[in-house]
Amino acid sequence: MTEFRYPLGRIVADCSLFGGGAVMSGTVLALAPTVPYVILLFGGLTGVFLVYTIRTALRHRLRIAADAEGMSIKGARVRSVKWANVEAVRLRYYSTRRSRKDGWMTLRLKADGRWVEIDSHLEGFETLARLVAEAANRRGLVLDPTTKGNFNAMGLMAAEPAP
Repeated sequence: MTEFRYPLGRIVADCSLFGGGAVMSGTVLALAPTVPYVILLFGGLTGVFLVYTIRTALRHRLRIAADAEGMSIKGARVRSVKWANVEAVRLRYYSTRRSRKDGWMTLRLKADGRWVEIDSHLEGFETLARLVAEAANRRGLVLDPTTKGNFNAMGLMAAEPAP
């Protein structure tokens, strides 16, 4: 069984970024606490930054273990996914530049009526994506064109099932 986790450097960078945003917007909120528009705008921003800081910190505890049978996710909740129960798969690419050279991927899979989402910042994401693509092929799932294109771009040939 292979274990996957988010790299500590990425967690620290994201926590610093979101924590810094919370501090800056919270400072503006503290300097003008009686102006309704400031309270609404910067109070909302502070809340969003805090939510993302906590979410990122919780990712540090997240562990995903996968093998030929399925995967188990341990973190705030423990979940397991059997490859034989996968119902749907989506792989999306989000670019941060017009040239589409920088960005990240998000892998979503549905099993037993519940969605699981993993992003490409996970160490070993390609290996996990390969296991998911193989499971989708074995199950004969019909993948949308975007998902097929993204699997192909990664070098994972997600073949269409025979009619």
